[in-house]
Amino acid sequence: MSRLAQTKILALYLLSISSFFASLNQNIYTPVIPLIRDSFSVSINWVNFTVSSFIFIIAMVQIFLGAVIDTQNQKRLLIFSFLLISISTTVCAFTTNFLVFMVFRVVQAIGAGVIPLVTINMISHLFDGEARGSAMGTYQILLSLAPAVSPIVGGILGEYYGYQGIFLCLFLIATLLLVFIMLAFPNNGKRNNGQENASSFIQIYRAIFLNRVGLMTMTVSFFVFFIYFVILVFLPILLHDHYHLSLQNIGLLYLPLTVSMILGSVIFKKIQKKVTLKKLFITVLFFLPLLIIAFGFLHTQSIIVLSTLLFVYGLAIGFAPPLFSTIISNEYSEYRGAALGLFNFIRYSGMAIGGMFSGLSLVLPSTLLFVFLGVLFFLISLFQYSSLKHCTM
Repeated sequence: MSRLAQTKILALYLLSISSFFASLNQNIYTPVIPLIRDSFSVSINWVNFTVSSFIFIIAMVQIFLGAVIDTQNQKRLLIFSFLLISISTTVCAFTTNFLVFMVFRVVQAIGAGVIPLVTINMISHLFDGEARGSAMGTYQILLSLAPAVSPIVGGILGEYYGYQGIFLCLFLIATLLLVFIMLAFPNNGKRNNGQENASSFIQIYRAIFLNRVGLMTMTVSFFVFFIYFVILVFLPILLHDHYHLSLQNIGLLYLPLTVSMILGSVIFKKIQKKVTLKKLFITVLFFLPLLIIAFGFLHTQSIIVLSTLLFVYGLAIGFAPPLFSTIISNEYSEYRGAALGLFNFIRYSGMAIGGMFSGLSLVLPSTLLFVFLGVLFFLISLFQYSSLKHCTM
């Protein structure tokens, strides 16, 4: 392996670990939703709001940073993000005021929002062709470790140290990564790919929306992540209230979903070299809605049935993000940073709305809710398929 190839691989893993931590900030919090509710004596809707607003802020960062990401110093952006996370997690750990807690969760979200766009943009510039698809698969494998590890860690920390232990753990990791990036990460200057003197903000996004394949991919990604987060936020309530599990066991029950997400990314990394992206995209279009309908009918039957459903669903969820990222990166060359920013904005918006939408499970039968979402996604997939037949990827 050449020195250049080794440098690229090292950068890939360093960037992936940074994104792992950004995802950790989001996912480690989910198992202790009932604990946050009880600690601050607020309704579950307010706690769900802290989850959804976190994702929404991350989404907004993608839009504003996306149009200028290629002209910025990537190392400085990463340092800035880890500083924000270090400060905000400290405040969240020690405050007893829920309003202050919410405000600094927003600050934490800003820091966490910078990381995924910087990392995925740099990876798309480092690799081309099949190597890009493979790199996206590797990136997603490491990124998927966060939802695999964080519910377990969050459940254990919440059980023994309260929610304060979770935020102090995040502070410690952020500080270590900040030092490591300052010392070890190359100080790359501003990129200049002509975007500074090219189109305006509006023209950039107009060009992005005119790409049919790119727009189709972003539309489907919204519904994939919207429904995924409805399930993710609903799951601790289901496990706590219906199955009467402890916080520690709630974290463990995330394991079938998140381990299979890693496996799904591994499968994509292998199969994308042999099967066209278009065929893989069509598979996702129709397989995921059927799984969601099955979840709607079977999620209250037993822990074994639920775990099996989550494992299969995780395979599909792990497969989809590197597929979408590769398609977006291939479709846009001139405005890749902005396109990836918009892609991140759309999927994080889906997560944010999904977190709020899950509150409907309190007033509607959960079976009806998830069957409806699955049928709706299936109808959307049929519409996208009719347009996809005339496109190339």
